[in-house]
Amino acid sequence: MSTAGTAPAAQIPALSPGDLIGVAAPASPAQEESLQAGIAYLESLGYRVRLGRHLDARRGYLAGDDALRAASLNELIADEEVRCLLFARGGYGTARILDRVDLDTLWRRPRLLVGYSDITALLLALQTAGSYPVGYGPHVADLGVASQFQAASFRRLLGHGFGAQRFSLKRCTTLVSGTAEGVLMGGCLTLLQTSIGTAWQPDLNGSLLFWEEWQEEPYRIDRMLHHLRSAGMLAGVRGMLVGRPVRIRARRGRPSLSYEDVIRDHAGDLGIPVVVGFPAGHGAHKVTLPLGVPARLDTLAQRLEILPGL
Repeated sequence: MSTAGTAPAAQIPALSPGDLIGVAAPASPAQEESLQAGIAYLESLGYRVRLGRHLDARRGYLAGDDALRAASLNELIADEEVRCLLFARGGYGTARILDRVDLDTLWRRPRLLVGYSDITALLLALQTAGSYPVGYGPHVADLGVASQFQAASFRRLLGHGFGAQRFSLKRCTTLVSGTAEGVLMGGCLTLLQTSIGTAWQPDLNGSLLFWEEWQEEPYRIDRMLHHLRSAGMLAGVRGMLVGRPVRIRARRGRPSLSYEDVIRDHAGDLGIPVVVGFPAGHGAHKVTLPLGVPARLDTLAQRLEILPGL
C-alpha cells in the first residue's frame, strides 16, 4: 500500500463521550488481564471500545502473523465509526507490517493515534509524510494501573486534542542551555535508528527531536546515536529532548560511560539546547506527549510549550 499522502493532514478531531476507540495489536500480544483493565478505564471515561480481530492471536513474540495483524489494523482504520486508535501494547513487530498498513486512508480520514515503544514505527510513518499529529503515550495495557501513566495529559489529548499546552522541565537536567522552536518529532530511539535507509526514515531537519529508550546498556545508546549522527539525521535538529534512563545501566563490573556522557558526546557540540529526563515513553507516570506539532523548548523557563498551529 502507499506510504501516505503528500499534503499535511487535516486537524485531528478530539473525542467526545460516546465516541468509539479501536484497539489494535500490531506488535506483541498483551496479557488479557492488563488489556481488560485498560478497556475498563477507557469505558469509565465514557468512551466505547472496539477490539481488533484476533487480539488474542499468538505467533511467538507476535500478536499473530503479519497478514493477520495488518488486516486487523486495517479493518479499524477503514471503520468510519472509529475516532481514535490505541494499541494493546508495544513489544516488537509493527515495522514488519508497515508496507501493508492503509496509511492513505488515515490521511484521508485522520483520527487520533496514541502509542509508544514499538508503535513508534507507525507514528514515524505518519510523521515522515508531513504534519500528522500523534500522541506518544500509554498503551491500553498500561491504563489499568494508575501509576503507569499520567492521567491528566492522556485525558487532555483525547478530550481536547492538540491545542497549546506546557510541560514542565523542572525535574529534567539541562545539558546544553538555549531556546529553540520546531516541529516536535521522534519516539523510541531503537525505532528511529532502524528507520534509517527505509521509506519510513523521518526528515528531522528543523525539528525538535524527542527520543527515549529503556533496558539498554549505555554503549548501545552510544551506538544508536552514533548511527543517527553519521547518517546525517541530527544535522538539522534544532533542539533535543531526551527521556529518562529507564533501566539503562551497564552490566555489573563492566566499565561504562554514563547515560548523560553518551548524550553529551553525540549532541553536546551541535549548538542546540539539550534536555534529559523527560517522563514520556517507558517507565511509570508517563505523560502523553504530542508529536508532529510545533513546539518551543526553553531551558531558561524550564518548559516545553506545544504551540498553536494545527
